[in-house]
Formats: sequence, structure tokens, C-alpha cells
Amino acid sequence: MSQDPWAALEARRQRRHWRQWPWGWAALLLSFGAWVCTFMLTVLVMASVGMPGDGSHAMQATAPYLYITLALGGTALLGSVIASVLALRLRRQAGGGVSALVLDALLLAVLLAPALL
Repeated sequence: MSQDPWAALEARRQRRHWRQWPWGWAALLLSFGAWVCTFMLTVLVMASVGMPGDGSHAMQATAPYLYITLALGGTALLGSVIASVLALRLRRQAGGGVSALVLDALLLAVLLAPALL
């Protein structure tokens, strides 16, 4: 370890380089990804509905894709919320973070509204 205080400050800054990342844009991108996963889930569910009397073969065929898309969408939604909070706390593209939070809240409202009715 060097005795130079400027070198120590630079080493400390190198450890915290993630604070300089564009968190607002990342949150917005992840929020769009959650919306795309929701759209893909809708398409997969509609594609897995077969004719009455055909059994559950279509649903069984698309089940792995449904689970993968659901997991990816949940991960994108959680990552969007975390990146939005980081964008607001670190003051890195706070507008993108707020926009992502609004899109996430709208997505949850759209998905949970049928459950409330």
C-alpha cells in the first residue's frame, strides 16, 4: 500500500466505480423488458390454448417457455425497482428512474386489476 494520499483516494474511487453507472437508463431498460416479458407471456398463453377435448398437450408443450419468461419478467421487474432506487439515491439520471417506477407501477396495476374485480 502506498503512503501517497492521492493514490489511496484513487484506489478508493476505483472500488466504487459502480456509482458512476447510468442507473436511470438501466432502470428504464429493465422496465421495458418487464413489459416485453408480459407481452410474451400473453402470446404464449394464447398459443397454448387448444381446442376443447384435445387435452393439455399444448399447455404442456409451452410450459417451460412460460416459466422461463415469467422468471425473466420477475427478475427484470425487481432489477428495475432496484436500479430506480439507486438512480434516485445516487442522483444518476433520476428522470429515468422515476419513469421506470411509473412504468412498473402501471404494469402492476394492469396485472393486479383483474384480481381486484
